[in-house]
Amino acid sequence: MKRGVVIGAASGLVAGVSLATLALAAPSWATFGHVEAAALSAPVVAQLAAPVAAQQAWGAVPNLADLVEKVSPSVVKIEVRSPNENAQRLSGPGGNPFEGTPFQDFFQRGFPGQGQQGQQGEQRDMRGSGSGFVIQGGYIVTNNHVVDNAKSMTVILDDGRELAAKLVGTDPKTDLAVIKVEGANIAPALPWGDSNRARPGDNVFAMGSPFGLGNTVTAGIVSARGRSLGQSYDDYIQVDAPINQGNSGGPLFNTSGQVIGVNSAIYSPTGGNVGIGFSIPAELAQNIVQQIITNGSVERGWLGVGIQPITPDIASSLNLAANKGAMVNQVTDGSPAQKAGLKERDIILSFGDREINHLQDLTRAVADTKAGATKDVKILRDGRQQTVKVKIAPLKVDQVADATDASPTPGSSAKPASLTLSELGLGLATSDDGLYVTNVKVNSGADDAQIRQGDKIVSVNQVDVKSPEAARKAVEDAKKQKRAAVLLQVERNGTRFFVGVPFSES
Repeated sequence: MKRGVVIGAASGLVAGVSLATLALAAPSWATFGHVEAAALSAPVVAQLAAPVAAQQAWGAVPNLADLVEKVSPSVVKIEVRSPNENAQRLSGPGGNPFEGTPFQDFFQRGFPGQGQQGQQGEQRDMRGSGSGFVIQGGYIVTNNHVVDNAKSMTVILDDGRELAAKLVGTDPKTDLAVIKVEGANIAPALPWGDSNRARPGDNVFAMGSPFGLGNTVTAGIVSARGRSLGQSYDDYIQVDAPINQGNSGGPLFNTSGQVIGVNSAIYSPTGGNVGIGFSIPAELAQNIVQQIITNGSVERGWLGVGIQPITPDIASSLNLAANKGAMVNQVTDGSPAQKAGLKERDIILSFGDREINHLQDLTRAVADTKAGATKDVKILRDGRQQTVKVKIAPLKVDQVADATDASPTPGSSAKPASLTLSELGLGLATSDDGLYVTNVKVNSGADDAQIRQGDKIVSVNQVDVKSPEAARKAVEDAKKQKRAAVLLQVERNGTRFFVGVPFSES
């Protein structure tokens, strides 16, 4: 079951920043025959019969030498020195430098050489390196996690010059940052490309300073689009061009030498390249970078709703034709959403002129809206479409609702099971303040939906329930409506979310 997300809430993303000196150790990031010719389809037979020269041209990687020579001066290495408290946090086998990021659970070992003390017992500063590229004047784009909490930064140009850099601003939510250097003959700015035109299979090449080695070019293809690592603003381009620690903040180019992405994350059991890298698309990065340069920070719109995806089971429970849209699981008091009349159980289908197919569509649409702007929001409520007008407010404080990580808190006076819904695999009982789950049958629909003992059942089939009798009637009504699943609203540790529980086939 995917996690609920609150609009305007996200944490920073993490990728491979090259740490330490020669060893450059890094954490583990993801502990996370024979065919007859007659059987071949006509297009395949035609391809096999094509001239050899034509087969070689199909998908051939172009010679990138001229492009690499042209863009290399604008790709830089960034050396970072972090203060003592950061070094202390990194030292020892139990230190976790990625705490609070999507990869905190995957960090399992310390950094060789880190945490060593000086002669007077003073903790040595942490040193690391990453990559970046010149975007205009002396402004350089990189990742937030490369320069986060830096005491000093040094930019090393392709010609060997070293320039002190100052921080312009950061955006942890998208893991982007801008720094600036002063000096004569700064490398020319690299042009942004249209990342929306990048398709799986397109040739791309990446540049950066993996493991602190200095400018290195690697080539590959776009592997996928729209990848998410679980954060609100994720929309990564996945590539197989080798990306390693130290490549963080470096550019991803198309075959015209335009920047279509900012390399930010890798997925690897060893910390090294295994062919799965992630790049922030230029379409997102360009707007964020320009806001940082202009204002020093990024302003986002705020709607004030908790949302979750429409899973196939939720779609079945509501008799929806497709699992598209974003389901509202909570509305913040005093928020623009509450003032506009949005309610729990509403399904948001569009925001302004943007159709909402996935959660990221809505988070991005709201974030890109200026405070004070009014947008039409199309919703599905009780099976009928309607439109409400919402005046967006500025996002000031992050709010996180993560229902799936909350531990269940049973009702203090829950009684033994007084209702068994065998078709769902649930046992329910009343308590002083509602209806609680007393047991979940292993391998049942409820078990697959990750319902836990102690969860409070708020509604069944979009009907509020406080008694076993009301729950039973709502389940029977769902059967009569020939729904393949039942929509349950669950409360766990004060957080509400929806799950679709399919009926047992037995």
